[in-house]
Amino acid sequence: MRHKQLFKTYVWLVETVYRFGPLTFDEIRDRWEYSSLYEGISMARTSFNRHRDEIEDIFGIRIVCDRSNSCRYSIADLRVPDRNSVLSWMANTLSLNNIIAENRAVHDRILLEPVPSEGETLRCAIEAMKTSRMIGIEYHKYQSEEILHYEVEPYCVKLYNRRWYVLVRFPLKDDFRILSFDRICRLEVLPKTFVMPEDFSASEFFKDFYGIYYDPAIPMEHVTIRAYGKERYYVRDLPIHPTQTIVGSGDDYTDYEIRLRPTTDFKAYLLSQGEWLHVLAPQALAEDIEARHRAAVHRRPD
Repeated sequence: MRHKQLFKTYVWLVETVYRFGPLTFDEIRDRWEYSSLYEGISMARTSFNRHRDEIEDIFGIRIVCDRSNSCRYSIADLRVPDRNSVLSWMANTLSLNNIIAENRAVHDRILLEPVPSEGETLRCAIEAMKTSRMIGIEYHKYQSEEILHYEVEPYCVKLYNRRWYVLVRFPLKDDFRILSFDRICRLEVLPKTFVMPEDFSASEFFKDFYGIYYDPAIPMEHVTIRAYGKERYYVRDLPIHPTQTIVGSGDDYTDYEIRLRPTTDFKAYLLSQGEWLHVLAPQALAEDIEARHRAAVHRRPD
């Protein structure tokens, strides 16, 4: 089988097990024979096992057999903390790639949001994370002509609102900052190493925050918001935060409670929803959002 065809087979296999699993080998083989990649050659069990090994080696995705469940295959570790987001993202990406590849006749009618890859810079940052090496960064802040030079410890990278960010620690200050890749002019992996705390968890680090802003000085709050009209369904189906719960409802609204630190990006989200989201509590946050709405009205050009 050609290399290009093999890669498509790997993608198809990941998507099939991710979407429809757990599946027996016979069920996978039957689906293969109805796929657009099938060329009259049935999938042998030995080939299937080789594909599983190659998929783990290339993508880091393990397709495992549960002998207690009639030898059904599924993707491992999807429910393991700190692995779930990466594995799900990879599986979803491969699944989407396969859907588009199988429907090239309408590819010009499938519109996607562009996400900067950040290419070599992102690769270098992840390589430094993997080898626990410090990185040298030349950084250009917004509204400044100055290029800043940092030597920092890379802790994790995060994709948020179609931008890549890196969480770094300044060892001399014992201080964390979040830097945007699109403002990094140059990134170099340094020979200096650092000790990554064994108990560090990227998901735990950000769990009290809405997006990418990090400020532990902001106190935790129980935020109650009221979503009106169709927005109440959008918020229900795509939760604002993992702590979100429904605390009340009426004819045309639903009340949600979220526990987090209300940072600038969270406030920006509330403002972006306009009349469809109303902050009920805490009072200070409600007044802050209301004041920002008034300021926006007054800022309108004559």
